Amino acid sequence: MAQEEVGETDLHGFFTRDHARLDKLFDECLKSGFQGTLESVEEFARGLIQHIIWEDEYIFPVFEHVSGMSDKGPTFVMRNDHHTILELLYELVIGARNGEVDTAQSSQLQGLLLQHNQAEENVIYEAVQSMLVEESRAELLAHMESAEPIDLDEWIAGVVEVEESDFNSGGSPISKYGCE
Repeated sequence: MAQEEVGETDLHGFFTRDHARLDKLFDECLKSGFQGTLESVEEFARGLIQHIIWEDEYIFPVFEHVSGMSDKGPTFVMRNDHHTILELLYELVIGARNGEVDTAQSSQLQGLLLQHNQAEENVIYEAVQSMLVEESRAELLAHMESAEPIDLDEWIAGVVEVEESDFNSGGSPISKYGCE
C-alpha cells in the first residue's frame, strides 16, 4: 500500500526503518561468524528489545483497541513471536559474551525475524498508521524517540522463565524480562 503520511507522523516508516537498521546490525554479526562482534550484538540486542517494547506497549494496544482483536488476532501471534525472539536474543547475548554463539539459534532468530517483520510491516503498521490521527502519531513518535537506552545488563539480570499463558494476556512480556 502507498504511504500517505510521511515525515514526523509516519509510524509505518519509523518501524520499517528500525527493522532495516536492526537487520543490518544482525547481518554484520552473522557474516563475521560472530567473531569480534560483541559490541554489535549488544547494540542489536538493545535496539531489538526497545523495538519490542514500543510494539507491545504502544502499537499493539492501539491495534487491539480499534480492531477489537486481541485474543486470537495478529497481535496474539506477534506477542508469541516476541516471546521466542526474546528467548533467542538472551541466548545470543550470553553466547556472544562467552564467545560461544550457537549458530543454529542465531539462524533460527534470523528466520523468525524475517517472517515476523514482514507480517508487522504488511499488517500491523499499516493498520495502526491509519487508526491514529496525525497529532497522535506525532506524539507517539516523539515519545518513542525520546526513550532512554535499554540497560542490557539490567535486562539480562531480570530475565526469568515465564509460561506462555503469562505473557500473552494483552500486556507486555517485557516486564517479565526485567524491563519494568
